[in-house]
Amino acid sequence: MRATDFVAIRERCLELIDVHYRDRHVGPKWLARELFISRRQLDRAFAGSPSVAEILARRRLRQVVAIAAHNPEVPMAEITKRCGYGTYETFRAQCHRYLQCSPRAARDRGLSARALAKAA
Repeated sequence: MRATDFVAIRERCLELIDVHYRDRHVGPKWLARELFISRRQLDRAFAGSPSVAEILARRRLRQVVAIAAHNPEVPMAEITKRCGYGTYETFRAQCHRYLQCSPRAARDRGLSARALAKAA
């Protein structure tokens, strides 16, 4: 893949996110290494759209909320670790940022498919 082929970079990056988002070590730096490009080139590929970090955060958030809604007996902290969050606090902050509610409220409401799609 040519480093200036931003469409191909974005597509491959999104594929990597879908496969590896559960690994807490996956982030923009890791993705750039896997794509054999610099972090700067990766950022350029996503210029004008949500950043790689934001896409990764929303992917993890969507998965945590979906699992928690279907398994309310499982502690949220355990689900967040399974979905790639390093800490529960990071998940909580992203829940407030992207869903404008607490993690408990997101789980208890079971968030509709429309709300989950917005977080995607």
